[in-house]
Amino acid sequence: MAERRKVARYMLVTGCVLLGIVVLTHLAERFGIFPAMGWGKPDSPGHYLDLFSAIAGVVLLVTGVSVRSI
Repeated sequence: MAERRKVARYMLVTGCVLLGIVVLTHLAERFGIFPAMGWGKPDSPGHYLDLFSAIAGVVLLVTGVSVRSI
């Protein structure tokens, strides 16, 4: 039981960090930080960093909450 809560906590923290990365990528796009990342352009590293972080963050948060509530 304690091990399950520990895993759920790590999932929640990692999910929050990944969603924080989404916020940071949007701020970097807005202020033009690291223009080589191609913020806002399809098929750019910035696009895929944002997409991966958003999807993985949401999946980890939902999974962490589900594991914690069992």
